[in-house]
Amino acid sequence: MRYLFAFVIIMACAAGGLLEYRHLTAGPAVVLPLPRQLLATTGQGQLLPGGWTNSNDVSLKASGLGNVVAGMDVELRLEGTQFTGTPTGSTPDPGQVASACTGCVNGDPVVTEHLADGYYHWQARLHNKQGVSPWRVYRGHLNVDTQPPVAPSINSSTDPNPAKTYHSSTLQFGWQTSDSGSGVDGYSYRLDADPHGLAATEVRTNSQNVSLTGISSGTFYFHLRAVDHAGNWGSNATFPVHVDVTPPGLTHVRFSAYAFNPEVDALTVSFGVTKAAQSIHVGIYRQSNNQLVRLYALQGLAQGQKTSVSWHGNDVKGQPVPPGDYEVYVRTTDQYGHSALTGWRDFVLTNDKIVVSLSQQRLVAYDNGKVFLTSLVTTGNPKLPTPAGTYHIMAKLHPFTFRSPWPKSSPFYYEPSKVQYAMLFRGGGYFIHDAPWRGAFGPGTNAQIGTPGQNFTGTHGCINVPS
Repeated sequence: MRYLFAFVIIMACAAGGLLEYRHLTAGPAVVLPLPRQLLATTGQGQLLPGGWTNSNDVSLKASGLGNVVAGMDVELRLEGTQFTGTPTGSTPDPGQVASACTGCVNGDPVVTEHLADGYYHWQARLHNKQGVSPWRVYRGHLNVDTQPPVAPSINSSTDPNPAKTYHSSTLQFGWQTSDSGSGVDGYSYRLDADPHGLAATEVRTNSQNVSLTGISSGTFYFHLRAVDHAGNWGSNATFPVHVDVTPPGLTHVRFSAYAFNPEVDALTVSFGVTKAAQSIHVGIYRQSNNQLVRLYALQGLAQGQKTSVSWHGNDVKGQPVPPGDYEVYVRTTDQYGHSALTGWRDFVLTNDKIVVSLSQQRLVAYDNGKVFLTSLVTTGNPKLPTPAGTYHIMAKLHPFTFRSPWPKSSPFYYEPSKVQYAMLFRGGGYFIHDAPWRGAFGPGTNAQIGTPGQNFTGTHGCINVPS
């Protein structure tokens, strides 16, 4: 490697002083003591023996001179080259030339060398008009490296192809690099969503691999750079990864009811998935103690495909479960093991029901499976019949005023009518309610054609019960 030496001659010094120094160094008697300590410093501070610097300018200093006032000779050579005793840099004797030397400083002498990259050893001696000291050898090497490490070559065992999408939340990276000078000291890395991001200038690992966990879905960039023992940071290298760990979600979720009697119908949940699901589990739990009472397992649901599960109020052994509040949970899992759990609560399983016989014009109410009330009723007339079917109470109102949806010109129009209790069981205005204007209930009270609301012309489709 090429290196430069500095030889310091202060031309402003008196000619006699310079000639006397040359005469003395030609072989005078040794009369000066050795400098107690030799130091090497850079703009970053003291350089320890054997240490590395990335500065080309290194200051060589002799300290511990005591009462001796002297200049310093320095001989600096590449490692492996023997000393010759010929100075490669010097400072003048400040005691002799200070009055005539511009820039001379009293104190410990310092020689600054501008060095190329390489390994150096050096020695120093003192000199003044009285003579010179023996050479003191600096214990250790002086190492200069201004070239950074090569940008790392990155690979990934978990996500090897940057063009593909992978499905693990753990990313593993490895790399190789080299440094021809002081050698690699460590690495800094960073994972972010910025393709132009940079790893910070701080050592995070000395290993040539790293494992990152808990990664979410998205496109990420692994940035890496190396630093050598001299403190030179190399160029940033980037490796992109595409991660999809999002589990299948639910879409188009619909429940048949929020309260149901398993004697007459089931609780049905229907849904689709946002992406392909390898398995779907639907669990029914008793809300009071979180006990699992029934579990359904489904397989292979494609994106956009819909399915449904109906629970008839039985446990896994087929036995009826007690009335109460229940919860429904759906877990969807894809082929990579990513799963999502969605739940709902406050589904009421009840043994209460109301049975209305259109042929008998009779209502029977059950409380916890036992007959609670029997009553004659009046239902819709032949023009506005009460629709048969199984329904759920949608609303309970007290009191309530009915207002005619028909205009006054219609034969079905009625004046605003106030009732004490009304239960909506079907959209479109179908209620079970008391009818204080009616005096007759039972068979035949809905048989005649006429304006609904009279004793034998039935209702507009509602179910009238005695007040």
